Amino acid sequence: MTVVDANPSVWEVLAGRAPGSPVGPADPGLWHAVSDRLNPARATPRLRDGLEVAELVSARGATYVMLRSPDTRTPCYVRLTPEEWKLAELMDGELSVARLVGEFARITGRLAPEQVTRVVADLAGNRMLEELPVDAFRPLEQVRQVPPALKIAKTALAFAQGRRVVLAGIDPLVNALYVAGGRLAFTRVCAAILGVLGLAGLGAFVVLWFRADNSLFLVGDSYLLGAVVLVLLNVVALAFHELGHALAVKHAGRRVPAAGFLIYFGIPSVFVDTTDVWMAGRRQRIITTAAGPATGLVLAGLMSLVGLAIPPLAPLAFKLAFAWYLHTLFNLNPFLALDGYYLLMDWLEVPNLRARALAWVGARLRRRPPAFGQLDREGRIIALYGMLSMVWLLIAVNLFWRLYVDRIAGAGTGLWHAGIGGKLLLLIIVVVLTAPVFYLLAGRVLRLYRSWRRKTAEANHNKDFPHRLDVLRSSALGALAADALADLAYNATWVRPVDGRPLIDRGASMPQVYVVAAGVAEARRPGDPGGIIRQRVGTGGVVGFANVITGNPSSLNWYAIGATLLAIPATTLIDAVGELPAPPPAELAELEDLLDESPQFSTLSAEAYLGLTARAQPVQVPPGDAVVLDGPGDAVVVASGALTRFDGEEVRRGNVLGPFGNEEPGEAAVARTPARVWLLPRLATLTPLPGSDAPVSGNNAGRVPPIAGVHGTGAYPPLAVPPGPPPADLDPDVDGRFERRMWWLVLVFLLLGLLLTGTNFWPAPAWAEMPADRAMLTVTSGSALVTVDGEEIRLDNGADRYLGAGARIATGKDSVVRLVFRGGGVSVLCADTAVTLGDLLSSGHPISPTAAMTINTGRMLADTSSATGAFRPLAMTVQTQAGPLVTSGAVELAVESNAAKVSTGAATLNGAGLPAGGPPPACGDGTSLPTGQDASREPPTSVIDTPSLPSLSPSDSSSSSASESASETTTPTQTRTARPTTNPPNNPPPNTQTTPPTQPPTSSNPPPTSTSPSPSDDPPVISRNPEGEPTGSRTPIG
Repeated sequence: MTVVDANPSVWEVLAGRAPGSPVGPADPGLWHAVSDRLNPARATPRLRDGLEVAELVSARGATYVMLRSPDTRTPCYVRLTPEEWKLAELMDGELSVARLVGEFARITGRLAPEQVTRVVADLAGNRMLEELPVDAFRPLEQVRQVPPALKIAKTALAFAQGRRVVLAGIDPLVNALYVAGGRLAFTRVCAAILGVLGLAGLGAFVVLWFRADNSLFLVGDSYLLGAVVLVLLNVVALAFHELGHALAVKHAGRRVPAAGFLIYFGIPSVFVDTTDVWMAGRRQRIITTAAGPATGLVLAGLMSLVGLAIPPLAPLAFKLAFAWYLHTLFNLNPFLALDGYYLLMDWLEVPNLRARALAWVGARLRRRPPAFGQLDREGRIIALYGMLSMVWLLIAVNLFWRLYVDRIAGAGTGLWHAGIGGKLLLLIIVVVLTAPVFYLLAGRVLRLYRSWRRKTAEANHNKDFPHRLDVLRSSALGALAADALADLAYNATWVRPVDGRPLIDRGASMPQVYVVAAGVAEARRPGDPGGIIRQRVGTGGVVGFANVITGNPSSLNWYAIGATLLAIPATTLIDAVGELPAPPPAELAELEDLLDESPQFSTLSAEAYLGLTARAQPVQVPPGDAVVLDGPGDAVVVASGALTRFDGEEVRRGNVLGPFGNEEPGEAAVARTPARVWLLPRLATLTPLPGSDAPVSGNNAGRVPPIAGVHGTGAYPPLAVPPGPPPADLDPDVDGRFERRMWWLVLVFLLLGLLLTGTNFWPAPAWAEMPADRAMLTVTSGSALVTVDGEEIRLDNGADRYLGAGARIATGKDSVVRLVFRGGGVSVLCADTAVTLGDLLSSGHPISPTAAMTINTGRMLADTSSATGAFRPLAMTVQTQAGPLVTSGAVELAVESNAAKVSTGAATLNGAGLPAGGPPPACGDGTSLPTGQDASREPPTSVIDTPSLPSLSPSDSSSSSASESASETTTPTQTRTARPTTNPPNNPPPNTQTTPPTQPPTSSNPPPTSTSPSPSDDPPVISRNPEGEPTGSRTPIG
């Protein structure tokens, strides 16, 4: 078992220092050691054998070269320009760095000593050079003499912190799966079929979701078992997701060296190492990134279709499909560095897209510039990504709300009232489902705590002084005098800018310079094509040095990426540096004009330009005299006259001779006419600070595969564009197409978000997460007393509870209670009603729910119709004093303790059929059954404080007498209560006159409780007044 760790700093390696060794007050300085190792007189880099090289094309048509180190287990990757690769091919161990500067000038036609030094450092930092101490990069996961118990503890701690735990190399297994049939998934025909299957499966999942015949959190009516199964299925979904990535890597012809486990955003996850696909180009990177979510979508669709077609497999298939859909939704989130982000970043090829986009969105929310119309084309693409992220947030909120209303709330109802164990399990379910949010919040809290501790320590200025001084000693300013460094450290302050937020705007004055203590600062020029980085400054580098010294504003926009900076006031830096050496003003103006005319110097950074002018010396050369270069890094630029090179070629104004890298002084050219040249000493290590060879650009750290998370959070080699001017072969029209497509993408996602918002008005099924042997009670008005296992519980308006066999329900005065059964069958308990639940069962396919209960007093309304095609109508048996009431099919009825009335459907009372017809059943206060196809969780509306219930039994007089009696009593309004549904009734049912059958009158008093009334073969009726309204008289069946 291996825990992957980071590699040391490239500059520590170049210095020959042990990785991670602290820099003490007496340390001579990291840059001094680095510059010594890169001394042009001695450093002769040589490429390692076995490097893999791939020439690729970017999204904008520019050619670039990817290199892979020959290491088997943890290879490194570097992106170079074609010119830089030509330079690397010259690294044969014979040419010095100074000679390479000259060779690179001949390759590119421009002098770029900083770029040459950066290429050498990049190759060294990524273990691609022979002569530098490769052993210093020895991976920390190699065997160490530590006790086994300590090793296990460290592995467990690393796992908990989100570090990758590598278990095995799986390339042979993935290759076998690819050859055995995985390759077919990447053919166009198969991909089209799988796409159709995925779309059809998504529709099937929506049908399964709203049919609500399969629960997410229940297995065998157990929430605990359901939670365990969901966690296991989540691991299965993750495994197949990563397998999709791995197969795509094999399709690209690359290796999958390792796989393992990690904790990612608080969720146990698996990973496969797909970094080798970086050598396969942009299209293969996009396919590899998309393969994971695509695998989840296709398999989720397949499971949905299986669940719809084979009902016995539906419970497991539905859960697995849900796990895949949820995981895919999470992975496509552009807010996080996951598949969705890398898809867009690989497509657009704009580095640090997420950080810059969210920084722009945050600025606009605070009404800060720049506005969208003020952005250049790359800026607009980044802003559109920020808009897309916000629209995605709208979609995610809608989907989570749907999940909460439809499923989590139902599971919460069942678990919250199941004792302390149920409450704990509910908490675990909520935490697991919202683990990414909690993980981000916990990380934010931890960062705030660390920031607080750091600021508290830094607030003690004197105590923090040694830390600031050590950072300055290890920076490009380390060559300054000790008292000057101490003054800088005393006045310096810590700055930690937000990633992607502009650190320095173009044209802005520079009141301070920044020393990069950690992270990277990058600069781009507004108007450049997307993805172009003009300058990159790493650890130890200085941002804004030349601007402060010269007083010129910044010509670039600077951004910080994971950076910790030391801000030094400009006046303090100027005092510490002093006056830099420079030619007299007239000669300086001459030199600047000469450099501006020479294309070889057009790409120098401001700091390199300042260092060049500070060192330059004019030299007059009489005819016939030779121009001699004393040092290996020296060069001259011709200001006037004509000279002849050693190869016979004539050079004139603006031409550069050298550097040649010769350790001994050498003749560069002979003057043919009186000539004036400018000597440029130590050109290979340009720096504006006297006595220093440390590059102001700092450390370009080596890039390795990610050590934590599914993707790396640092530099992304395929998009780690080498800093410099735009390539000549770049297509300027690509960004316009990207911008138009991003607008369409934002529009499509916005329409999807609005559609999902509209679906939230679709009522949720109340029984989706209810055990099969339960019914859901909801107090829609008033209160109710519920007795469960001998314990009496009072439930007030709005309360709900799952109840099983043996539960007794008693409604209070002016109260209404609703019971919802599996499938959508519903009962309404009118005021002053008491019922006892019997057995509640479900069986078969389609599911046939059955319910048994006893009505003790009052009136109950019932609708046994099913809300979805997955359920048959509820088979209800109600024990009454008149005998058992048994329904058959979809029935609407009203039942009292001694009578019943069927509005629609078929039912029997004590074995005798009851005629159907008449008005819809209702309580005496006007409350009626909910309408529509769904048993919504929303309470029905009702009218309170109306007269007593009309009787379901025959009246004690003739029809005319009943009518006359009724005319003297206030009649209640018959109201059909509507439930939120997608199919509400268009009109209320009309009132119809019902003529009661002739039969002997019975007593108007209710029957004594000690004796049971004799059952009657005559059907019960509701007497009605001439207007068709029910009368207020109550008469039992005699």
